[in-house]
Amino acid sequence: MDASILFGIVCFREKYWETQSFRDIIKSYRQSLNNSTLYLSIYDNTDYKDWSIQHDYINYENVIINYYRDSSNSGISAAFNYFAEFSKKIDIKWIVFLDQDTSLSIDFFTQYLNKSINTNKNIVFPKVYTKSKLLSPSNYNYYRTSVIKNIASELLLDNITAINSGIMIRTDFFLQNNGYNKNLRIDFCDHEFIERLKNKNISADILDISLYQEFSAQSNNKEKAIERYKIYIKDLQVYKKNKNKVLFFLRIDLPHLLKEVYKHKSLEFLKIRLNA
Repeated sequence: MDASILFGIVCFREKYWETQSFRDIIKSYRQSLNNSTLYLSIYDNTDYKDWSIQHDYINYENVIINYYRDSSNSGISAAFNYFAEFSKKIDIKWIVFLDQDTSLSIDFFTQYLNKSINTNKNIVFPKVYTKSKLLSPSNYNYYRTSVIKNIASELLLDNITAINSGIMIRTDFFLQNNGYNKNLRIDFCDHEFIERLKNKNISADILDISLYQEFSAQSNNKEKAIERYKIYIKDLQVYKKNKNKVLFFLRIDLPHLLKEVYKHKSLEFLKIRLNA
């Protein structure tokens, strides 16, 4: 019986078959020796005018790849909403969201397949690390995250959040809860979605698996950081609506600004913020 999971990978300025997550999931699928079909959907946000993808030699046994190009770079929310609609269209029960820079374990496919069959929950989180630090899931209080010291096998989604990459969610559940906020391109979209599940007695299963995440935001390139900060500020303006403005400024807005100014030794970030 085929695995009823769509693995969606969001790409940006990188050939999808060269991304970490794509290479790892193919390796994991092959190692599993499972005859189920591997369904992959690629949402390519690359905004280069001369960008071209050659599909001819991308051919794997029992692997079906759906590729969608969004040259306008609509962002992560648009990508995940696309995955959900496509998953519904081809009648797949689960979606797994993946960033292109996520390192997946060799038992990744098997673990997700087994969990999709054996859970009664609607949402599942893996353990995601950045270097040696547990990044996700995490506690979420007053707009800031903190490390969960002892993670249980399931977590009630009150004051809990998780990053996008690695989340597995039932297609119907995602769509019934209106998907990701289309007005958030990149930042806060994961937090905003999970916040909407708060106080509804919804729990997430925790997979006993470790993924590792690299972040493009950690780049030391000032020009790229400025470009990225402009997007961040637009998302911030959307996300902070209906929130305590002073608390949000002190705990999120100001610390992020100071971090960028200090890291890149540039007041350009302050100018961008003041003009927002």
